[in-house]
Amino acid sequence: MARRRVRTWAAAVATGVLVVVVATASAAAAAGAEEKLMVEMTLVPGAASTGAVCLDGSPPAYHLHQGSGAGARGWLLQFEGGGWCNDARSCAQRARTSLGSSSLMNKLDTFSGLLSNDPAMNPDFYNWNRVKMRYCDGGSFTGNSEFRNGSSVIYMRGQRIWDAIITDLFQKGLAKAEKVLLSGCSAGGLATFFHCDDLEERLRGTAMVKCMSDARVFP
Repeated sequence: MARRRVRTWAAAVATGVLVVVVATASAAAAAGAEEKLMVEMTLVPGAASTGAVCLDGSPPAYHLHQGSGAGARGWLLQFEGGGWCNDARSCAQRARTSLGSSSLMNKLDTFSGLLSNDPAMNPDFYNWNRVKMRYCDGGSFTGNSEFRNGSSVIYMRGQRIWDAIITDLFQKGLAKAEKVLLSGCSAGGLATFFHCDDLEERLRGTAMVKCMSDARVFP
């Protein structure tokens, strides 16, 4: 009888511990969901008039979460990745996706990792101005051409998109930056490699510019 009581008590304790663990995990998951930083998309004003457009002709876009306090004059610019399109056919297909048209992009994007505003997760950059530059030209923010096939047009205007985004960000405080980190992964890593010197030249004498090109080689 005593052994049965011990086993029953142990089972009850184990069940209670399991309930507490599950409840704690659920609460943590809920808290994590509540703390997600969702940032609205900004379409670059006037970009289309300069020919800075996505593959389908829609305007380029970015997400900006403004810095504060000691990080107010720090800027982290991150290129979105997503491979390349390699010819007219693949670029035409890409133009019908969020990697070729801002009209198909999510209007809100989650900022995490280097873009997070959580000092525990992102102690170096959490209070900087953090920007995610959306990728829609299919060539790592390079190129300045177009392909016409009858009534359809595919625009490869990555260089103009880069110029338009940076020009707009200059008006929003980038021109007064003290520290700037340009970064990106995959196709975004290549974009970082391509545009690092240009950004440094634009901010020469004003800001310290560093570039981090992550995994820029891809098949």
